Amino acid sequence: MKSLSVLYAEDDETLRNITEKTLQLVVGEVYSVGDGLEALNVYKTQAIDLVILDIYMGDISGIDVAKKIRETNDKVPIVIVSGSIATEDLLAACKLNLIDYIHKPIEFNVLMQVLYMAVDRLHAHGLLQTKISDTISYDYFTKAFTHIDGTQTVLTKNEILALELLLCNRGHVVLYAAFSHEINEELSDGALKNLILRIRKKMGNYPKLKNMAKVGYSLS
Repeated sequence: MKSLSVLYAEDDETLRNITEKTLQLVVGEVYSVGDGLEALNVYKTQAIDLVILDIYMGDISGIDVAKKIRETNDKVPIVIVSGSIATEDLLAACKLNLIDYIHKPIEFNVLMQVLYMAVDRLHAHGLLQTKISDTISYDYFTKAFTHIDGTQTVLTKNEILALELLLCNRGHVVLYAAFSHEINEELSDGALKNLILRIRKKMGNYPKLKNMAKVGYSLS
């Protein structure tokens, strides 16, 4: 779940704030907006894994936003949220390849069910992977490196935690202390160095996983 980036559009500020805070507990990134135009702007400029749209939002409805997204992307999971289900709206929504059509306020168990459905949809389309180089990707679902020939290299628990920390901060230096905090154990300089060396080796000695002396590590 922590690898997911969610776009959430709701014009009711109170409901939006409540659901946004809940989402922040379980996913990696939440883009929370108040209308359809903002939703489209965020979708065009950010990498979004799941879209949750209120059906009625001023000039541009959730259905209209979903239609616009579907013009270029038929795979990203989309959820429509409504206070009531009108037949006309339901018929329009059925044509958009949604993963669900749910009532608001969104209950926690329903939200979690939607997130798991989104993960399943993304996995089915091979979209839960992040490209590291031309020859290797990281699969967030299997927690393994996927090589260009289709083979996978599994990682240990600590290797997964360290790698995902680097990926979440890609292009930035991750301080030594941050690794200990993420792994939840005190790592000596030697232990951390060995951990990073194992990851680098499994990546094929990827040169862009670098050590910043006395500071931390970065992945670009």
